[in-house]
Amino acid sequence: MKNAINSQALIYIGIAKHHINQAHWRINSMYKTRNIINELQSLFSRYEFEKLVKEEKADKNVRSFKTWNMLKVLLIAQYSQKKGIRDIVSSLRSRSNYWAHLGLESLSRNNLSNALMKRSSAVFEKTFYALYEKMIREGYRRIDKRFKTNQKIMAIDSTTISLCLNIYKWARFRKAKGGVKVHTMFNVKEQLPVFATITKASRNDATQLEKMPIEENGIYVMDRGYFSVKFFKKLSKNGAFFITRTKSNVKFKELARKKLGGDTNIEDVRVVFAEGKKSIYSESLRIVRYTDVKSNKQYEFITNNFDLAAEEVAAIYKARWDIELFFKHIKQNLKITRFYGRSANAVRIQIWVCMIGVLLAEYMKYKSRTAYSSLEVIRIIGENIFGTRTLVELMNPGKYTPLHFKRKYNCIQLGFQW
Repeated sequence: MKNAINSQALIYIGIAKHHINQAHWRINSMYKTRNIINELQSLFSRYEFEKLVKEEKADKNVRSFKTWNMLKVLLIAQYSQKKGIRDIVSSLRSRSNYWAHLGLESLSRNNLSNALMKRSSAVFEKTFYALYEKMIREGYRRIDKRFKTNQKIMAIDSTTISLCLNIYKWARFRKAKGGVKVHTMFNVKEQLPVFATITKASRNDATQLEKMPIEENGIYVMDRGYFSVKFFKKLSKNGAFFITRTKSNVKFKELARKKLGGDTNIEDVRVVFAEGKKSIYSESLRIVRYTDVKSNKQYEFITNNFDLAAEEVAAIYKARWDIELFFKHIKQNLKITRFYGRSANAVRIQIWVCMIGVLLAEYMKYKSRTAYSSLEVIRIIGENIFGTRTLVELMNPGKYTPLHFKRKYNCIQLGFQW
């Protein structure tokens, strides 16, 4: 009889231990880990964000759906590729058990559409720049072995996002076409967007050059759509350099010519602008001519940098293609071609949130030291947006195996003792 009672007591003790372990696991899940989206948002200071909100008066007369929550919802929509406002709201309502963790109090189609129409897009624009500055302060960098020079290389280009003219009447581009243009400065070595402006698609590329920030000793590479003698002069005055292709209607006076030896088919020519443009930019320039043997086509690159090797000038211009790949990347893997609102403000907000999403993914990739590509990081975030594992654990599956989590949460089967 006594043995039977002892056996029964041991069973109850085993069950109690199991329940305690489960309770500990729930506590760990609730307090020691966070949702992925909360962890991403914690990468930039909420205090600084709220200061920006206060500056722009974005939360004036707002009761429950604050701008911080709006950013959270739009980041979820970006990473999980939501198709529209209905999709966003129905998805989050089906996960209402996460709302306490997300800090959400209420969400409706009306709330979100009004927020997209009325909240200042400047809050999200300034958040993008603040986040980029924080990444640089914390030592974010990539090693690019394509170039010998230590100078920063900035590519300048724009991408056009088509819009339906019947819906977006303010974005008229042509008779039956609408669109917006995102003019971007892209750091080639760091593979990050540095600066952007959003205009109607009808706006000429060169009109946005005056807004572009210039860094001393930087190299700015652009296609001939941005050929502007005034901008070249501004770069030269600020101790910066440019590389672009020549235009057929711009005349030069040749000062000296040097043909490089070997099979390179490269000529190095020193020139000045002919009369007219010479009054704006009088200093000498350098043209690097490269002839492709296969196609017999000649390429001409103009620059004010006389220290770089001619081959490196051509290589830097070739690297301008990285910005085109960046545009392709965000259009295919984030939500930037279909918009959740119809107003110009809603479009701008969504584009800036997309840019913030790019920075957050790259920042997390840097902090976790993962071997995953940028595309894989965005996919992993999208798949685990409500998960409770940390981003470092997600980005390093070789280190954090199922056995690791079994030990971490003490997930053992209930044992019986007789």
